[in-house]
This record gives sequence, C-alpha cells and structure tokens, in this order.
Amino acid sequence: MNSVTNSPNKTYSTSVPFRGILVGAMRRLQNSGAGFTFKYIENQNYGPYLTSVNGLAACTTQRTYWELLVNKAGGQVIRPDVGIGCYIPMANEEIILNFTTY
Repeated sequence: MNSVTNSPNKTYSTSVPFRGILVGAMRRLQNSGAGFTFKYIENQNYGPYLTSVNGLAACTTQRTYWELLVNKAGGQVIRPDVGIGCYIPMANEEIILNFTTY
C-alpha cells in the first residue's frame, strides 16, 4: 500500500540484458502491453528524471516524487546513488518505484 495515495502496490515482470540499464527495461515493459507506463524528463547534467508512473505524476507543490529503491537478492532494500538512466539491475533484484514526499 502506498503511504501517499493509499493505493495498492502493482507488480510487473520484465527482463534486462546483461549490463543493461533500468530505463531500457522500463521501456521494454511499457511496450509490452502489461499496463505499465512512465514518463521522464532529461536533465542535461544528471540524465533521466522520473516524473510519472502509471499516470501518477510527481508534483513540486505537493512535494511528491518517485523514489528509486532496490530490494537486493538478500532482502536488503537500498537507495541507489544513480537513477533510472544509469542503474544496472542484477539478477533476482526487485525494483521499487515508490511514490513519496519530501
């Protein structure tokens, strides 16, 4: 359950080639017809910045954003120090796109 919207979490499955980046896997999932959509803006200094997932957009006035978390194979949840344009998913990781506030 999302703490901001009180909506249930959604789970999707996709693949990424060896050493492929997360945004590529997200594009593959979006094009698969599974009902997953996302939007991002390109920051010239920092790369893609996730702005919307499944129609739910981040909002500066409401102080909301999409946080990237990763549930590692051993169960440890981390916040990567890179975003969707640079993160390289590993086998058996779960990517969590968490809509939250700041």
